[in-house]
Amino acid sequence: MSPRAGILASKSRLFAVVWVTLAVFALASTAGAAGPCFRCKIQPVNMPVSLAVGTVRTPEFFVKSTNYSILIRVKRGLPLGQLECMMGITQVGGHDHCATLHDDTVLGAEWTVWDGENVVAQGTIQGKSFGGYTDDTLDRSIGTFSGEANKRYVLEVKFTKDGSVLSEFKPRLIVQMY
Repeated sequence: MSPRAGILASKSRLFAVVWVTLAVFALASTAGAAGPCFRCKIQPVNMPVSLAVGTVRTPEFFVKSTNYSILIRVKRGLPLGQLECMMGITQVGGHDHCATLHDDTVLGAEWTVWDGENVVAQGTIQGKSFGGYTDDTLDRSIGTFSGEANKRYVLEVKFTKDGSVLSEFKPRLIVQMY
């Protein structure tokens, strides 16, 4: 075998090994209890939202067979305690900043998760709920639902209280795995 033929054979083997490795990785990353879902994401919904009184509907989204949280996320631009009050967030074991600040919750909503014509889950947000934060954002949980793979969902949120005072903090409606 000539040196050139040997080099070509080595390159062909290397190409085949790389190709097979990529194919195995792609299949392994989609396998698991939830099954393959090429259109599912960890956050199937992450969109800007107006918190003014009115109704918001998401585009259709797909999920895996697991549980999902529905959140309102804002950028932090006020002292944390004040923003928690406005969002209606209570911290476990924490003191109630709202009584001191005399701030009221500005969020109120009814939400429904649809699978076509079928209601999958629904609920309301009133008063206080749990939340979480990072250095840059604050999340308010508004509900949860159990997803089922290969179904098409739509989330509808009807804001019943005017939260537009939070619009400067870039509110987002998020559905994410938990």
